[in-house]
Amino acid sequence: MSDESFLVNNLLATAKSREVQRATRAEMRGDRAEAALHFLAAAHMELVLAADYDGAGDSDLAFRSRLSAGSCLWRAGRVEQARPLLESLSQAQPTRGAEIQQVIAELSQDYPALAS
Repeated sequence: MSDESFLVNNLLATAKSREVQRATRAEMRGDRAEAALHFLAAAHMELVLAADYDGAGDSDLAFRSRLSAGSCLWRAGRVEQARPLLESLSQAQPTRGAEIQQVIAELSQDYPALAS
């Protein structure tokens, strides 16, 4: 079968969810290095999924994946990558700007040391 018949990689979506779970568990244990590793993996998977969702014509799921990618990057300590991603998403989706700003505000509050 061709790759075109699998517009959204369900295996990748499952693996991404597991990476987020592993990152969250590491975060709860206070292991920032391990949490960052898994959040980075999840962020990159989300960006691939967003492209897949765009290809499948599902702009809502593509938006959600990009928003999640920004959040994962932020939580991994990559605020310098997360902020421009979230800001460009806000420009591309102006009707969802308030939702994106809420996510940025929560990340800034929950991860203040990473935001500075």
